[in-house]
Amino acid sequence: LGLTPSPSGEESVLNYRSGKSSLMVYVSEFAGTNEASAVTWIVDDVDRVVRQLKPKGVVFEHYDFPGTTRKGDVHFAGKLKNAWFKDPDGNILAVVSSSP
Repeated sequence: LGLTPSPSGEESVLNYRSGKSSLMVYVSEFAGTNEASAVTWIVDDVDRVVRQLKPKGVVFEHYDFPGTTRKGDVHFAGKLKNAWFKDPDGNILAVVSSSP
């Protein structure tokens, strides 16, 4: 995902940097139980991100939401683009276009 590890100071917590943002990952007994996106990245080019992640083994989810269409792994809601995938614990992660 292009994340750079950074120190957390806690045994069960991992911190990562991505650009100017940071992401904290921690152990939870509720991992994988959320049926909505747990993390969303706003990106300039969803298609490019999907093309970069697929060769790394990321499998994208396909959903049938009202008012959306899909081309490959990218969902369109008007001009807004979305792509979803799951982490190893089953949490839903998303990349969404920064502007329609």
